[in-house]
Amino acid sequence: MKKREVLTVVLLGLFTCGIYSLYWFYTTAEDLNVEDDEEPLMNYILAILLGIVTCGIYLIYWDYKFYQKVDKVTGENNAIVNFLLGLFLTPIVGMAIAQNSINSHAKDED
Repeated sequence: MKKREVLTVVLLGLFTCGIYSLYWFYTTAEDLNVEDDEEPLMNYILAILLGIVTCGIYLIYWDYKFYQKVDKVTGENNAIVNFLLGLFLTPIVGMAIAQNSINSHAKDED
């Protein structure tokens, strides 16, 4: 798992109007699939396309599965909080919490 500065993730997500968020979800999902390939996440690009076809419903489901996968890999229990913050507030807050969990897990492996 790649460690990233939480503040950098938040600021880049804001300043790029969400473009960095798309990149972050894509690369983090790929890293999570490498860490735990028991039940891999669908490719984020395909999830976005299915989200467009289903009026966003599939993307909401994918986000929930993503945060569950983060919890499974890191051993934390933030999936519901991250999902709800991303759904009702902004995905950047959920990304920050998830990245913090990933950074903690990555430190343990060093």
